[in-house]
Amino acid sequence: MNSFEGIEKRFRQLHDSRFKEYELNLIEQKKRSERKIGSKKEREKIQHEFMTAMGMDMKKLSGAIETENRMQEIDLQKFLKEGKSLIEKRVSKSTIDAKDAAIHSAILSESGNLVLPVYASSIFSADKSYLSSISGENFTEGQLNSGWVFPDDPTKIHIKDTMHYPNALCWENRLDSPPEFGAHFTFTPASTGNFEMTAVMAFHGFYMLRCNDSWWNCRNAGVRLKLQLQVHQYIDKPAKDFPIFDIENDNVDEIKNYDRTHFIYDTASLRAGDPVIVTVKGVVEAYAHGGGAYSELNFSDGTSNYIEPVLLSVRKV
Repeated sequence: MNSFEGIEKRFRQLHDSRFKEYELNLIEQKKRSERKIGSKKEREKIQHEFMTAMGMDMKKLSGAIETENRMQEIDLQKFLKEGKSLIEKRVSKSTIDAKDAAIHSAILSESGNLVLPVYASSIFSADKSYLSSISGENFTEGQLNSGWVFPDDPTKIHIKDTMHYPNALCWENRLDSPPEFGAHFTFTPASTGNFEMTAVMAFHGFYMLRCNDSWWNCRNAGVRLKLQLQVHQYIDKPAKDFPIFDIENDNVDEIKNYDRTHFIYDTASLRAGDPVIVTVKGVVEAYAHGGGAYSELNFSDGTSNYIEPVLLSVRKV
């Protein structure tokens, strides 16, 4: 078996193992969410019974809630239309990214660093239909409807998450987990020692948040981006966490672009002659509570929204 076949075989084994872990987490998340929702529905029933006993007309309250939900949905559609126009107006940053990558590569190479392109990228989703628009190798086998894909172009990762509850009160009823992406780099050390690995990741996208409280309802909406860097040679080194942002508000109508390049790094003791796989894992999450609340974190739609694994820099320290 040549070195490439050995790296590919190890990468596939590692990928399959991590997807099984993702599926197990989905199962546990569903169980926890169902317990939480059942408990909250029971408390809601008790609250309604208490208000009825106090003389409140619950039919009128339910009618007022339905009316406001309809108004919220109409306003939301206007808000989403505004967001769509934002997508159409965004200009692709591909040319800028290419120039930045060339400059970074030249500077790092001159200083003696090993500069590597991305080997493969992957996307995990709790719903395999989410992946149907992404061209690439995919396969699904498991207990749930989840799936994964290796995009044909590993340098452009298209991923997004949205959350919306038209009729819920003050609680979240998500049963799945947000989508995850992985950018995978590989190399074989020429000598044994301690190495520093720095991944350069470019993010181009936007987020949308909308929710407005009323006298009977509480709402909030937020988006969250988390990264991890994990080094694998013989076993997984514990992942290093990089929380990038967590933006949340309870009365908000906000649409903002996000164009940033992040450098994440870790060090590891590595042995000469055996392949190393370095993975940048990312979780793209939108969350919302309460009827009419909406959130979206989008690195996917159009040609201008994507995540690009620019390069991995490796140097012995």
